[in-house]
Amino acid sequence: MAAPTCAQLTALRIPDVRIVRASEIRPDPVWTAPLATPPSGYAAPVRKAFCRVEGMIEDEIGFELWLPLPAEWTGRMLGTGNGGFAGFIRYEGLARGVNRGMAAASTDTGHRISEANWSIGKPRRLENYGHRGQHLLAVNSKAIIAAYYGRRPDHNYFMGCSGGGMQGMNEVQKYPADYDGIIAGAHGQSIVGISARWLNSALIAKYSPAAHMTAKDWQGVAAAATKACDAKDGAVDGIIADPRLCTFDPGTAPGLSAAQAATARTLYGPVYGKGGKVLYPGFTPGVAYAPISDPGRPGELFAQWLYGDPTWDVRQFDAGRDVPAAENAVAGASPTNPNLEAFAARGGKFISFHGWNDEIVPVRSTIDYYEKVQRYMGADKAAAFYKLYLPSGMDHCRGGVGPDNFGASFGEELPDPNSGNDLLMAMIDWVEKGVEPGRIVASKLTDGKVTMTRPVCQWPTSLRYRGKGDVNLAESWACVPPR
Repeated sequence: MAAPTCAQLTALRIPDVRIVRASEIRPDPVWTAPLATPPSGYAAPVRKAFCRVEGMIEDEIGFELWLPLPAEWTGRMLGTGNGGFAGFIRYEGLARGVNRGMAAASTDTGHRISEANWSIGKPRRLENYGHRGQHLLAVNSKAIIAAYYGRRPDHNYFMGCSGGGMQGMNEVQKYPADYDGIIAGAHGQSIVGISARWLNSALIAKYSPAAHMTAKDWQGVAAAATKACDAKDGAVDGIIADPRLCTFDPGTAPGLSAAQAATARTLYGPVYGKGGKVLYPGFTPGVAYAPISDPGRPGELFAQWLYGDPTWDVRQFDAGRDVPAAENAVAGASPTNPNLEAFAARGGKFISFHGWNDEIVPVRSTIDYYEKVQRYMGADKAAAFYKLYLPSGMDHCRGGVGPDNFGASFGEELPDPNSGNDLLMAMIDWVEKGVEPGRIVASKLTDGKVTMTRPVCQWPTSLRYRGKGDVNLAESWACVPPR
């Protein structure tokens, strides 16, 4: 039987899947991908024709699958992660896939981010958000791909950062057969822990205004840390290459009152539970923490997930009680299982990345998970399928004072992506050719031009200046064992 055309996909019958629309998109010469709703992300240019499939899994898991023309399909699928609490389609990720000849898929995980109280009284929505929505996307996208091209994908990849990184972690841990290669950025180990620190920040802002620190105050903390730590890597260039080389007390930053100094130490440090137990790690020197002034936003997680009450008084928040309880309430919100045996056994490859200057998710949390896997599986066995990259000076997923473009997040594309400067290409070579990735060269793009390059080292190696050469060029830096 002949494969269906794009328009005929609406008649495709797959259990619990309804294809609402299938449209041919033919860039002339460029078609701009939509922005998520509410507007976010990057309006990415698409240069290749494709079939845009819009549909629904079960009763409310929205998804899109973008299918390159059969003659241009590489035989690969790319699943794309969301961010935060999901509730939107990652259009720039779909564009990345199609531009590279990959069938690309994205899901809102079963709700809209604009919906108030989207999870109250709807436990299935929390399950879909936590892990199930992305899994169903992978399974059903493969079925649609098989119908359209006449065969299933040869290789399946996933890429996401922040909340999308958390989704990648759940795929590795819960659904090891979904993907052959997974790139998960800034995932940490608990979106609940992140929200706990934000809630503490917002409660200080609202109820202890004398102790509140603005974004400008936090930038001063980051500047003071950079001044104290910058030279530790051998070069004074405004970037702390490896914060492990320096200790810094954020309360000593110039211009802070005594109350603000206490706030700096509290919010920079770990989130503590009962008996001083560390529930979530603190930040490393150089971070300009991203404060929140409205306790309603981070409090929403605990109000909805834990108490099921949108009127819950955030002043009742108790980290020692509420953080573990909220993590237990939503499967997938804290993907900490170090047993990745099933994923490794079927030949899966896993890459994590996390910017040292991440102002939202402490980099230490991602490092802690990597080391947990090493302890559980053995260092050599873990290293054979799992790599961790820590770009210097990069903020949350992208941005910051250092180079942030290395094909790991869905931002502006490099003019010539290859396995030496693009993590997705490196992953493809690792999965399909057995070429183990080494250091990756990251670039900073300004108006589409490369203005700085620097290596991104694999953990635990450390970035050091060679002692000569332009500090803005990657060849002036080396990845060396930590001292």
